[in-house]
Amino acid sequence: MKPEEIRLTYLLIATPVPNVYIGGAMVTDGYGLPKEFRYTEPIQPTKIQQILYGQVLNSYIKREVILETLLKSVESKFKCLLVEDESLLSYKSKTFSVIRMSETKSSAIGEVGVMQEIAPTEILLQVTRETPPLRLQFADPVALEAPKTSPSLPGQDALPKEPKPAPVYEPLIEASRYMDVYEPLRRVQKAVEVICQEAGIARV
Repeated sequence: MKPEEIRLTYLLIATPVPNVYIGGAMVTDGYGLPKEFRYTEPIQPTKIQQILYGQVLNSYIKREVILETLLKSVESKFKCLLVEDESLLSYKSKTFSVIRMSETKSSAIGEVGVMQEIAPTEILLQVTRETPPLRLQFADPVALEAPKTSPSLPGQDALPKEPKPAPVYEPLIEASRYMDVYEPLRRVQKAVEVICQEAGIARV
């Protein structure tokens, strides 16, 4: 896939002050150039809502209100939704996969694009030559190796291989050859901070 055809969506939800939530989403191409940016207005649940929703209020606002609102407003078609918030990892979609990205302090594991499995649902990805690899988390187990084929019987050719589905992280791997795939999340964070400042919401 050509870099200009890749679409990665970065989504961040911030709580600049207690009990206030705001979300931002940016779509980039494989070079990191922004194609879309969407954000929500600051959301502040009432005291009654806090009482009624109790401990599930935080996850409800993030998933059912902010995430759903941003996804409906994004027009680009994408296969990777990149987040930092672990509570968004289990969101299910038929058109894209949610990948949680986080920085590590691990030593480099090789050239850009090299991956290393650390758990069935976690891998390390080297995204730049100079920085530690990123930690990628998935809701479901991922396989880094091609499935083994059945051995052929005497006098028979090997069974034809079924086409292997593209891994959910493929667009991310492709983009990592041309850009720092983690950096756009910082841009979304800064944009959300500016929106909060303009709305008169200061971080405490």
